[in-house]
Amino acid sequence: MPGSFPARTKRRQTDAIMSLAKKLRARLQQREIVVAPGVYDAFSAYRAEVAGFEALFVSGSALAATHLARPDIGLLTASESADIVARIGDRIHIPMFVDADQGFGNVFAVARTIKMLERAGACAIQIEDQQEVKPASKPLSRPLISREAMVDKIKAARDALIDQETIISTRSDAMTTEGFESAMERAHAYVEAGADMVFVESLTKREQMEELVRQMDGKVPLLHNLLRETDEVSDAQTVEQLGYSVALFPATALGAVGAALDKGFADLKTSPQLGNGGPKTDRIGADAYLK
Repeated sequence: MPGSFPARTKRRQTDAIMSLAKKLRARLQQREIVVAPGVYDAFSAYRAEVAGFEALFVSGSALAATHLARPDIGLLTASESADIVARIGDRIHIPMFVDADQGFGNVFAVARTIKMLERAGACAIQIEDQQEVKPASKPLSRPLISREAMVDKIKAARDALIDQETIISTRSDAMTTEGFESAMERAHAYVEAGADMVFVESLTKREQMEELVRQMDGKVPLLHNLLRETDEVSDAQTVEQLGYSVALFPATALGAVGAALDKGFADLKTSPQLGNGGPKTDRIGADAYLK
């Protein structure tokens, strides 16, 4: 029947995405922590998979840095992000956490974003409680929407899911702007609204992390961001011991690639000849793909 093959192919792709979401959800119930590196395109995602990671995190700040060479100040659109996620999903075979910023707008935009990212291959989608539009004088600040507005976004995200196994993860930046108690109150409210995972950003002290674990009491998996070497906890093993499920390293790949490019281009500028880049290596799986 005309058109049946593309339809079957699309169904198989959707089924594969759904099975990955279910696999990720089951994996998060295990005691051993999931270490997720931040990635920003199909190449970085493929290299992370080859390195043996179980899951990846598509970082919004890394997308802004690599695709726009700009800071993470809301320049990327939902459709641009979904397009990048789709290319990553086409190349890898492991679950993706995807940073959806604030959902790219109001509750209706959140619902559309969820569907776009799910179809692109996201197994877990993170939305945060920052305002969509920052003050022009402070584009890197973290003003928050109200707790009630974020609860509405979480409910909209849940209602929009194509696959109920897809994880809705919430990030709160209340620690930065309102303090620890507000961050805890928001975490509880987000879980009650239907969040499957909680990420409280800027918990720089071990006791703060311990208190979040105590208050959540195993209701949902917890994610911790390993970004600042000045924080009291800076390794995945300790994050696991504290009771978290995911240790996120959002900037490791970006830092490594930036340093490699700086060195490679500096060497080439100093000595413009072949050989400075080291031996040619198949880093994209071309040999296997072309067989």
